[in-house]
Amino acid sequence: MKKSVLSIAIAGAMLATSSVAIAQGNTGPSPDLTLPEKGAFSCIEQSLSLLAALIDRQGCTASTGNYTLGGDVEYDGDGSCTIDDTTVNVVTLADTMRGTHQGTSIAGVGEIDDVDFFGLVGNFWYSKEGEIMYADAVFQLCLTNCAGSVPPGAENYDEHVIKDFYSDPLLLPERLVYDQGLEVITKNNWPRKKYRQDSEYYPPNGGLGYVQIDKVSIAPNNAPQCYLDF
Repeated sequence: MKKSVLSIAIAGAMLATSSVAIAQGNTGPSPDLTLPEKGAFSCIEQSLSLLAALIDRQGCTASTGNYTLGGDVEYDGDGSCTIDDTTVNVVTLADTMRGTHQGTSIAGVGEIDDVDFFGLVGNFWYSKEGEIMYADAVFQLCLTNCAGSVPPGAENYDEHVIKDFYSDPLLLPERLVYDQGLEVITKNNWPRKKYRQDSEYYPPNGGLGYVQIDKVSIAPNNAPQCYLDF
């Protein structure tokens, strides 16, 4: 299907008449994510957003290294995960026929690579079976001048993520869940970094399950590229 796009004048610049092609993208059977799986993805995604802010603040080179990420999520979707010395908590706020709403937070002050993180308020929304996830969060980080209940050196960050989850139709009845999405990191509401992310989730099937995540910054050719791999 194609729809015409009218010519529009913006600040004296003319955009030529063009067309928009609407096509089916990557798809597969519903992932049918469970509450603990949604909680785990919320916790992991929130932890990676803190790393993305760390990269923006320190740069790729200064942030290069290995970070330990682990945690535990219960059957009701509540739990926590720890990255470096920062513990991110996740709690299921609502689970209805429309979908699932989960919140994330940090108790006290966390630390990743000598940078303090605090004041995290995150919200994650999933469609009922988990085909779509949208999230946003606000938090603060502090690298210098971090003393006091309201550190003078505190910097305000937020993140926004939208992702699609789907299963591999060729592996049924086994279950392998993919996701693809985008994330933007902003500082004081101004865009700073954009990431493309994809993952493969292998649920427990008589053994240990695991998730492989790749997050790559989307930047001009003359900008440094950052790559997160978990």
